Amino acid sequence: MPFLRDSVGFILRNLFEATVVSVAWLVLQLPVITGPGATVALYHFARQAVLQDEARLSDFFGGLKLYMFRGWLIVAPFLLVLIVLGYDILFFLSGDRPLARVWASVPMAVLSTLLITQSYVLALYVRGDGGVLATIRKAYLLAMSNLLFTMTLLMLTLLYLLGLYVTRIGLVILFVGPVAMLQTKAVHLLLTRKGIEF
Repeated sequence: MPFLRDSVGFILRNLFEATVVSVAWLVLQLPVITGPGATVALYHFARQAVLQDEARLSDFFGGLKLYMFRGWLIVAPFLLVLIVLGYDILFFLSGDRPLARVWASVPMAVLSTLLITQSYVLALYVRGDGGVLATIRKAYLLAMSNLLFTMTLLMLTLLYLLGLYVTRIGLVILFVGPVAMLQTKAVHLLLTRKGIEF
């Protein structure tokens, strides 16, 4: 797949910056107040790296300044929905009635859609051409119109999450920067294919 070869080359050329940004992101997760801003700043860094074909640490800190509080607008609702869906799934699956287990499929379907679109949401949000709902809508449409590509990207993201689980977080957390770069590169490719400016 040419996309993966190009993306891996791009990430390897910028691995030092991506790793430093990953460490900065990890440190900024400790005080909860800076976590969402740091996460969105990570995608701002990745977007600037894709646009300039070169990663610069200053882009992360510029994004942090820009999204320190605005990051909460996109990350907090996402986390809240994840918590509610997780609770609903556990609630329905814990019952002994077969109908309750059928009802568990509704939050599972919503969670699946959320997992599919998450690869695009933050990369589109830092473009700055719409609010939260418009960004989520664009991410959903982009994911559904490129389902095979999206599923491949989802599998790579799930492999990353599996690595987090297997290593009990461990060193795999340092790859959060490269994952953001991979997802941003994917959005860039898909928008370019459709003739939309990234």
